[in-house]
Amino acid sequence: MISLEKRYENFKSTIEECGSYLLLEDDDTIKHNLFEEFSIDIISFLHEDTLNLFLDEGMIDNDILEKSIELRNAYLELERIPDMLNVETVKTSEKWKNILRKSDEISELLYW
Repeated sequence: MISLEKRYENFKSTIEECGSYLLLEDDDTIKHNLFEEFSIDIISFLHEDTLNLFLDEGMIDNDILEKSIELRNAYLELERIPDMLNVETVKTSEKWKNILRKSDEISELLYW
């Protein structure tokens, strides 16, 4: 079984896979981070049960919990729309920019 500390490190890595910095990266990096890494990692490491465990252990606060749930839900909503799953849309869509900004916000709030 994966330790709590390792789960938290994976949570942080998941948040770091997504962010506004991606808009300055090449298309392959955007594609890899969002559609290969983040899309898989978000299922486990931003799952509400995992987040609540971090909250109970004092590793995150309620603000990080809420923003992480919002990030996960926003991504999963976009993932259901095939036309939204391409690099050009990531660069131009307000919905994608909101997801990237949400990840930035969470990154700035992390303290553990």
